[in-house]
Amino acid sequence: MTPADRTSTPLDGRPRTRMQAAVARICGAIIGHRIKVVAAIAIVTALFGMQIGNLRIVIDPNTMLPQHHPNVIGTLTAERLFGSKHVVVVGVSAADGKTVYDDPKALAAIDRLTRKLSAVPGVKQHTMMSLTAEKAKAISGDEVEMRVEPMLASPVNAEAMRGLRARIDGNPIYRGTLVSADGKVAAVSFAISAGKRGFREIVDPVLAVVEAERKTGLRIDVSGTAVFIAAVERFAQRMLLLFPMALLIIGLIHFEAFRTLQGLILPLVTALLAVVWGLGIMGASGVPMDAFNATTPILILAVAAGHAVQILKRYYEEYDRATQAQPGVPRVVSNDIAIVESLSKVAPVMLTAGLVATLGFFSLITFDVATIRTFGIFTGLGIVSAMVIELTFIPALRSLLPAPPPSTGKTNVGPLWRKFADGISDLVLRRNKAVLVGFLAVAALASVGLGFVQRENSTKSYFAEDLDIRAEDRFLNAHLAGTNTLYVVFEGDAVDRMKDPDVLALIERTQRYVERMPEVGKTLSIVDLLKRMNSSMNGGDRTFDALPGSQDLVSQYLLLYSMSGQPTDFDPYIDYDYKNANLIVWMKNDSSRFAGKAVADIRAFVEPQLPKGVRIQIGGSVPQSSALSETLVEGKIRNILQMMLVVLIAGAIIFRSMAAGLYLAAPLLLTVLVNFGVMGLTGIPLNTPNSVNSAMAIGIGADYAIYLLYRFREEYAGFGDFDLALRETMQTAGKAIVYVASAIAGGYSVLLFSFGFYVHIWFGILIVMSMIVSAASALILIPALLKTFKPAFALGAGKTAPAPLAGAAAVLLAATLAAHAPAHAASPDAKTVMTRNYQATRFADSRSEATFRLISSGGQERVRKTLGVTKMQPDGVQNRRMIRFLSPSDVRNTATLLIENAGKDDDIWVYLPATKKARRLAANNKRSSFIGTDLSYGDIVGHRPEDWTHTLQPDAAIAGKAVYVVESKPISAKIAGDSGYSKRVSWVAKDSFVALKVDFYDASGQLLKTLENADLRAIDGAPGKWQPMSVKVRNHQTGHTTLVKFDTFKANTGLGDEFFSTHYLEKEQ
Repeated sequence: MTPADRTSTPLDGRPRTRMQAAVARICGAIIGHRIKVVAAIAIVTALFGMQIGNLRIVIDPNTMLPQHHPNVIGTLTAERLFGSKHVVVVGVSAADGKTVYDDPKALAAIDRLTRKLSAVPGVKQHTMMSLTAEKAKAISGDEVEMRVEPMLASPVNAEAMRGLRARIDGNPIYRGTLVSADGKVAAVSFAISAGKRGFREIVDPVLAVVEAERKTGLRIDVSGTAVFIAAVERFAQRMLLLFPMALLIIGLIHFEAFRTLQGLILPLVTALLAVVWGLGIMGASGVPMDAFNATTPILILAVAAGHAVQILKRYYEEYDRATQAQPGVPRVVSNDIAIVESLSKVAPVMLTAGLVATLGFFSLITFDVATIRTFGIFTGLGIVSAMVIELTFIPALRSLLPAPPPSTGKTNVGPLWRKFADGISDLVLRRNKAVLVGFLAVAALASVGLGFVQRENSTKSYFAEDLDIRAEDRFLNAHLAGTNTLYVVFEGDAVDRMKDPDVLALIERTQRYVERMPEVGKTLSIVDLLKRMNSSMNGGDRTFDALPGSQDLVSQYLLLYSMSGQPTDFDPYIDYDYKNANLIVWMKNDSSRFAGKAVADIRAFVEPQLPKGVRIQIGGSVPQSSALSETLVEGKIRNILQMMLVVLIAGAIIFRSMAAGLYLAAPLLLTVLVNFGVMGLTGIPLNTPNSVNSAMAIGIGADYAIYLLYRFREEYAGFGDFDLALRETMQTAGKAIVYVASAIAGGYSVLLFSFGFYVHIWFGILIVMSMIVSAASALILIPALLKTFKPAFALGAGKTAPAPLAGAAAVLLAATLAAHAPAHAASPDAKTVMTRNYQATRFADSRSEATFRLISSGGQERVRKTLGVTKMQPDGVQNRRMIRFLSPSDVRNTATLLIENAGKDDDIWVYLPATKKARRLAANNKRSSFIGTDLSYGDIVGHRPEDWTHTLQPDAAIAGKAVYVVESKPISAKIAGDSGYSKRVSWVAKDSFVALKVDFYDASGQLLKTLENADLRAIDGAPGKWQPMSVKVRNHQTGHTTLVKFDTFKANTGLGDEFFSTHYLEKEQ
């Protein structure tokens, strides 16, 4: 007998539908080519398996956020303009009850942490804030001088520590952010980038640095949103252990169902293949897993195994029927007949149920949260993969395996199950109305819980309170300003809009208002710095601790600060065009419920006061959680309605009756009600990971209802008696439903062992409960409804229509998805090269006009035109330099005078037109930015060759010019500290000895910036002297760039000394 002969006539004599006949023919063909089919499935599985290596568990916060929500737009705006995102806070506690001001051990640890953490790849070095960080500046002054100096110089010693407390007290903006109010905890904070392989790629090295420092005996705590997201990634990897546990539990349930090794192995092999396919598709598409779709393998495993159980259960029934009907036929023939019979009857049901589940998961793509969409898409694809495997691999492999002994289908139905099934049947048949009343009572009780459902998307709430990560977060929030951020971005309609005193006054009023709100630890803005500068420029008089009175004075203060600070010091507070400003709020609570009220209150206070042309955006880690909560409720309701519509349409199409859709939807609606009711009554929050439970409950629960209705119709057609049909349905399909639900519930129950990680525990509780409710509804509620109302579609008056599945799919989808080597010559030694380089661009005097273009990392520009004069002092070594700003208009006539002094601090004087007076600017830090550029004062003055050790590297060429390559390292820690560089590498032209390129490395050994000189010109009257007419400096860590173009340059013209006095500075032009 050929496989084709074995598919011709059904054993029960009933005519097959067109779909059943088609499945029978396909099944016969598969059996006839079973080895090829198994080989093809193996090859495809191997190909998908190779893609699994591309999978990573990565948490990308952007995929977890509703991109169109105002709070998310505000967050993205703050990140784009100010780099404000993913902040990490490290707290160092002083030992033995001391304060950090008098604990050199703690301060030294802060210094080491600052340097080591800055060197961690992914840490945004220009955002580093600590007592020893470059950005931490103490602003002070007296009648004649304004000082902008490091808060605490590195390396930390007694001299550096002296006056630290006074500097903090004099700059209260740092109280709470750099040092706690009681002085016992100091902070190191910084922003990180999201790594391509997730946050652990960056956070784990950060934690390693911290752990190494803890060995000194100091208490060091770490927190921040990025730390918690990295912990989510870490805890999500528990799936590597939980998945085998789920596999074991599901396997044991299958063994209990069939009491045979084949019954144990076949469903698991099928399910594992489906998991490999599903994960392979994810790997091939380049989509990473996250904490929320990391449970997808267990779901695919359970669903695929469940379908396989249905097929295998029906196979054993048909095998028994075949051996009893044809006792003399060889078992191998009976085996093939049973395969064809079972699949022809189960496949239409499985395809229908699988299609409904798939469309249910696909409906998640309507969510405005990418991670939920990803879960829906790939779970749906996993179920499709499972159906393909079950319709091809199972019959092929089953045909290759030895046939089981006869009567397997009967002997494995034990008396306990028979009594249980009969008990359910008796309950439904005798007390059907009481059953309906009972389910209505359950629904009513669950509805009570709906009012208590909490919307909460705090990432920190994913973890148990007793974990170290929560304890450290509590400690830092108790002692410092907070570990959570909220940003109020003021957006102007024109350049310099944020210099307007009226706008600045509104920002200040907003700060005072926000500071009165609960859970707010600190607010910071450009206002705080301007007020401090105003006070310092007026002798430190606190009565001047107020905003400058004019826009010009604001502009000149900002320029004045830039003469001692770094170009990026103000980046967190104001953008490059002074068009947008950022009010930073440090908060001690990240609850989304709290965040929603805070955002609403801030808007209500600010928006009525906004001047014309100014608007606000609100973002940050705190408002983002509120955005998620608000979006999830709307999205959840819409998703449930979509899935119910899918089920209704599916029922109408499959059973040719709209009433069938209602029968299918009723138990699913009950499951959803119970799901949310339990969440409300137990306090399980509605958040991103829990938002997919109802989709799973509906998608999977629909399977049970469809299988049961199909089998009941089949049995009723055979018996013609409702009671007998129901009892037989319970003994067959009922048992399969119980085992499938048990397998899924058992598989997900392993998540309850993910101690301390509520994402897994919540998931486990809700899925286990949903499977119990949906299975009970299918086994009790649907039969009770059938018994009570006896709908025509269930009693055979209508026709089941599994044939047009492709058409049904189309309808349901439409409803759901609305270099060159130079010749080597004898070279001078390295020191000679650098000495000649030092002298090559130094002139007796010079006069120039230049255009400075300062370009932010975002491409914004500031253009300044200057007049500059220089003159060498009589010793021929020290220089004098005067620079007057010619434009823009708000800083015109602002002028600086730099006089180098051997053996002591240089003199720097600044004239501000708005104050009509020249003032001294403290100049004890050659590392500071020169007039806001990426060049330091030390770069402008020049690095004396005798302060560095020089080593020649192999010669090279730049733009066709032969160059010496020299590596220079500071001879002492003091030189390194003064310059800010651990190393310089110079490419010095062999003909002019001008450096065509210089790489500067910071204190941690990381590449800091690159200087490039171009358009070299020999200067008339100055033999052997050259001037680069174009200079470019790019800071690799901040992305900031300085372009200097000399429009005119003349040297050795006999300039007099009158240019180099404060009197000349005050002569406006």
